[in-house]
Formats: sequence, C-alpha cells, structure tokens
Amino acid sequence: MDMSFLEYDVTRRIRKENFLKQIDQLIDWNSIERAIAVHYAPVSDAASRPAYSGLLLFKMLLAGIWNGGLSDESVEDMANSNLHVMRFLGLSLEDDVPDHIPYYRASEPG
Repeated sequence: MDMSFLEYDVTRRIRKENFLKQIDQLIDWNSIERAIAVHYAPVSDAASRPAYSGLLLFKMLLAGIWNGGLSDESVEDMANSNLHVMRFLGLSLEDDVPDHIPYYRASEPG
C-alpha cells in the first residue's frame, strides 16, 4: 500500500514507544473483533451511511477508560485531535471519527 505524504508525516510525528502503540501490538484484535461480532451487528443509519465497526467502538471505549473515564464527547474530541489515539483506532486523517451518539449507543449495556 502506498503511503501518502500526509500519512508519512503523521507516522513521522508519532512517538515510537507510546502506550497505545504498545497495547495495539500486544493484543490480538482479530479474536476480540470476532467476539464482538457475536453481539454487535453494525447496520447503516437512516442516511445509508455505513455503520462503524464494533472493534472501532470498543477501542474508543478503551481509550476513554484509559484516559481517566472520559465522557463520550471527550473521547470523540480526543480521537479527532490526538494522533496516537487516531492510529490506535485504525483511522487516518481522512477518516471520520464516530460522533458520540453511535459510540454511546454501542457502549450501552444490552
């Protein structure tokens, strides 16, 4: 996959040894994604936009917990402004970050 200049610059600016990168490398996210898929089936919204993956919403929940139990809105803000968090979530600068409403709905107990 070719890396754009923007992606190269983002990668260059991220500190090599940070907590989220270390966690991302330690955890087998594929097995977690399979476990989430048993309980969460993403569906398109009323505007036919594709739903966010359960793994992305789960990682947002973890990022909020690991940063002091942030509110849903604060997690959204952090994901939009923090390159480490954005990378942990698997997002590029061009990707939309889920707003706090689908994030909130996914974090509600079933």
